Amino acid sequence: MILTRRGLINAALLLMAAILAWVLWHKPASPPPAPPARLAPVKGATITNITIARPGRPVIRLQRDGARWRLLHPLKARADRFRVEALTDIVAAKPHDHFAIPKGSLAAFGLAPPRAVVSLNHERILVGRRRPFGDLRYVLIGHSIALVSAESIHPRRLTTDSFLSTKLLGGRIHPVAFALPRLAVVRHRGIWRATPTPAHVSNDHINAFVDAWRYARALSVTRYHGTPPIGRIVIRYNERGPKKAASRRHTLAIDILATHPELVLLRPDQGLEYHFPQQVGQHLLTLATHAGTP
Repeated sequence: MILTRRGLINAALLLMAAILAWVLWHKPASPPPAPPARLAPVKGATITNITIARPGRPVIRLQRDGARWRLLHPLKARADRFRVEALTDIVAAKPHDHFAIPKGSLAAFGLAPPRAVVSLNHERILVGRRRPFGDLRYVLIGHSIALVSAESIHPRRLTTDSFLSTKLLGGRIHPVAFALPRLAVVRHRGIWRATPTPAHVSNDHINAFVDAWRYARALSVTRYHGTPPIGRIVIRYNERGPKKAASRRHTLAIDILATHPELVLLRPDQGLEYHFPQQVGQHLLTLATHAGTP
């Protein structure tokens, strides 16, 4: 069979079409765009102001002064730097996925209304719900929705109490005397002395007692619930201001609300309760426990 010129042309066209179809069929699909390297362009170290809004809850405002964070609203108190920085670290989180805001409702992502709105300086992050599968949460930032680790920004942990500093005494408080219900510990000429001094208690034991107070950190801190005090501790201390300012002598009263099953101390000047394990409470209230005496 002899093909005409038209037949040859048609055959060539069919062959080219087949080759093109084969190329298109076997061409690898374009990979989806990679998630951004970090959730937000702002750097955590540059964040100085944080605002947190949750439905039906007071707005939380935090501010950084140098290396210290403070709560400004709904109450004024020292903030725990590590807990605040755990929140600011969200800006460096690498999203597992991201996509443009859809035209429909945001309610499917828990973003209308959002579970919380976190403002880090001027960067707003809307916190949504968990995805039905996988340990991921929807957040809206800028003009896109991202999926981040669900625990990296948990709405239930964005509470006032969760940011309170657990340290009983601030870093500027330098005690010089403790007056407890049945014990007085006073520094005289650089040496700490206890009255009355239990048997077998050395200066090392007294110094350990003082250090326990200096570095005491509670398991939790809450606002005062109105429990009547059962005792009082009075601490005299020097407060050293910034830039080597002159020391000033002050008195701090701390109320004992409970000693078991946990030690609960109240700082009336702050209106905050500090909750300690009972064993730690024994170290703060007695010398004998520190000494390990029988």
